[in-house]
Amino acid sequence: MKDNLPDISIILPVYNGGDFLKASVESVLQQTFQNFEFLILDDRSTDGSWEYLQQLTDERIVLMRNESNKGLFYNLNEMIKKSGSKLIKLWAQDDIMYPECIYGFVSFHLANPEVGFSYSARDIINDRGELVKSYKPDDTPEIISKEKHALISFEYGSIAGNIANVCITRKAFDKVGLYNEQMKISADFDMQVRIAEYFPVGFIRRSLIKLRDHEKQLSRDAKYYIYHVKEDLQVYHHLLGYVNDSLKQEGRKLLRKKKLMFYYTLMLKSFRQGNYDLAKQYYTLLSNFDSMLMLTYNYMKYCVKRL
Repeated sequence: MKDNLPDISIILPVYNGGDFLKASVESVLQQTFQNFEFLILDDRSTDGSWEYLQQLTDERIVLMRNESNKGLFYNLNEMIKKSGSKLIKLWAQDDIMYPECIYGFVSFHLANPEVGFSYSARDIINDRGELVKSYKPDDTPEIISKEKHALISFEYGSIAGNIANVCITRKAFDKVGLYNEQMKISADFDMQVRIAEYFPVGFIRRSLIKLRDHEKQLSRDAKYYIYHVKEDLQVYHHLLGYVNDSLKQEGRKLLRKKKLMFYYTLMLKSFRQGNYDLAKQYYTLLSNFDSMLMLTYNYMKYCVKRL
């Protein structure tokens, strides 16, 4: 059966992969499904990652290096353009694939050709590779409609949560284009929202990867939070632009309960810390997106509930 499955391209952007890179790469090369190409693009690493990658001899590997540091979404776009398969599996230097990971994605897309992108459940490991959280099944369906995807996005943001458990079809990229390289943080969320406008989304309801949670992750750096807010609101503006009026109303309610409330607290925290310029940036972004009177009212209700 596996010989009849379509080809898949695995793309790995690398920048100072450190102690985690070797395990990540080896988990790809040890997959039970072997009919893939493995594109790796080094973004001018300075920690020995490039030297390690140069030692790899597997014939499926296509190794590249930038002349200067370009950033994550540039690297993804370059590898997508150079890949030669109908499926593109995104990968990350920190994480580990279970042996059946690639077979799981390929077989899912073979069974569900209408899907634009898929994501799998994942387990969480720490920086020592120890399991800290296992996937607990929920009621998310395997095939997620545009409407269901919108509701999940309004409440939680990116439906996949990261890039490492995502696989995107060539036809989806042909329809919506590549990643927005002007974004620093949310281009993956943006891509998912753009694809979901035209294609259903697939959810593989079992863990296919081990996602590593560690202190050096970009998402934990507070100095990037302003980019989260700016770019997420840009994505939500696009999402609100293509859902029906009923979903717009529902989406606004969901946003005010969680995502916008979080952004509002970032504004207040910046103000309390005396970072008035940053607080003003948060205020401007939020007031351009929604009613500050409504957000303040919701924040006061939230504070009262906590008393």
